[in-house]
Amino acid sequence: MNRSWPPHLPEDIVRQAEGPLLCGYLIALEGWRRGLDLHFHSNRSSAFTDLPVWYTHRPGRLFTLSSGNHSVRFFRSRGDGVAPETVKSGADKAVSKAFLEKAGVPVPQGTLIRGKDELQKEADRLSGPFVLKVSKGSFGKGVITNLQTAPDLLKAFEELKKEHSGEEILLEEHVDGPEYRLYVVGEETVGAVRRDPASVTGDGKSTVRTLIEQKNSQRKKNPRLATALITVDKSLEAELQQQGLTLDSSPPGGKIVPLRKQSNVSLGGDPVDVLDAVPEEMKEMAVRTLKAFPDFPHGGVDIIHSPERGPVVLEVNPTAQIALMVFPMSGTGRDIPKAVIDYYFPETAGKQRASHAYFSLADSLMALETGAAVRSRVPDCPVKTPDGIHWLLEGPLRVKEREYIRTKAMELHLTGWLKQKASGWHLYAAGEKAEELGETALKEAGSGSRFSTGPAFITPSFAVFESREEIMRDIKELRTLIEKTAKKRRRTETILTALKSSAGLPGRLPLLLMKRRS
Repeated sequence: MNRSWPPHLPEDIVRQAEGPLLCGYLIALEGWRRGLDLHFHSNRSSAFTDLPVWYTHRPGRLFTLSSGNHSVRFFRSRGDGVAPETVKSGADKAVSKAFLEKAGVPVPQGTLIRGKDELQKEADRLSGPFVLKVSKGSFGKGVITNLQTAPDLLKAFEELKKEHSGEEILLEEHVDGPEYRLYVVGEETVGAVRRDPASVTGDGKSTVRTLIEQKNSQRKKNPRLATALITVDKSLEAELQQQGLTLDSSPPGGKIVPLRKQSNVSLGGDPVDVLDAVPEEMKEMAVRTLKAFPDFPHGGVDIIHSPERGPVVLEVNPTAQIALMVFPMSGTGRDIPKAVIDYYFPETAGKQRASHAYFSLADSLMALETGAAVRSRVPDCPVKTPDGIHWLLEGPLRVKEREYIRTKAMELHLTGWLKQKASGWHLYAAGEKAEELGETALKEAGSGSRFSTGPAFITPSFAVFESREEIMRDIKELRTLIEKTAKKRRRTETILTALKSSAGLPGRLPLLLMKRRS
């Protein structure tokens, strides 16, 4: 597992934004650290009505960064400099293909297929092997590659028509070669990964099933890949069967076992950084590809490098995932967020980044999650790195004690955090009255010690980080407390109801009061 990631983006900080929120969080964090105003918006916000967005029912995907009167709206990794027409064109592979062909960008030959007769006619014209794909598909779904024979092609066509009813199907020639995702900002290709299809490597003793589990354990340590594990399904088992293997086979040491044909990271593919290795020809083609569309200043380009034909563009992605280039499986992590903010806010390009600071995404989205607001402003970034104090709290801290420490820190106007460790709780506090908080925390824990001083990553306020086990235990305690409170409330309501109707029923009220006391 690679650890050559940008040092200002430590794993334990960016983990709070795994999955579909990660790419947007990385860009929002970069802008906020440069002193830009950051607001998150709910899907009820009127600020994004003219931008193509999706799955915004959960907050965190929509945000704005502002400097004075200059404001940029973002949906995940895409800024509003990308034209809505380009977003729509990029979502349709057939439309994208037309733009690229018109601009002279090399693409696989192919066309939309409406029926079996047209399928056979176009297959005869192109010759094989073939690729069939849903024109508006994404994440590698609805794509079947390297179809060799006419029966295989017909079967795949019928499967796609059944699984994606009403969708247009695109037939293309299959182009051999490694597949790459390049990311362009302005006139420069700032990131490039080779996307290797999901695979495992035999060790001579472990089964394929065990090797997949081991590979997934590696992926869980990567902020981007933790939510893109290798899933065992019929497609994976069919791929093994073609190799004469099953999940219980034990491949010899060093043997690479492909698990899928598609290279998509979301299907278990491995992103390998190759920015310094890919030829300039490919980088220049990626830049030229974006220029084939109106107002497309930054985005992703998928390219196959054919040994015979050179780079061939497969498709474009205006809302590309940048995290796979920031946190590749191996190689150097590239600072894509910096390039994006440099483009939209060039006046901040030379400004020193407050790399010591970060903001809590959960806290920033709380008002949006509850429906209390449609826009939430993140507090200003702390400009200077504060000197703080560290303590190790050895005694147990239940939710009540943790909340008391958090409240005390807010009263004392301190920044810092409380994190659970294997040996207890790690407290870090920065501010004039940090010592006072430490003394309070030591009393709450019952034992502990101050062990060092120095800077640390901080938020604009005091944060408490808990493990999933702690959170589940707290939830259970809170549910018990809520149930007890509800029972007391029901008893009180019963008594009040009896009081209102007690006239003429002198024996009922004392009985209820006796039950209340018991």
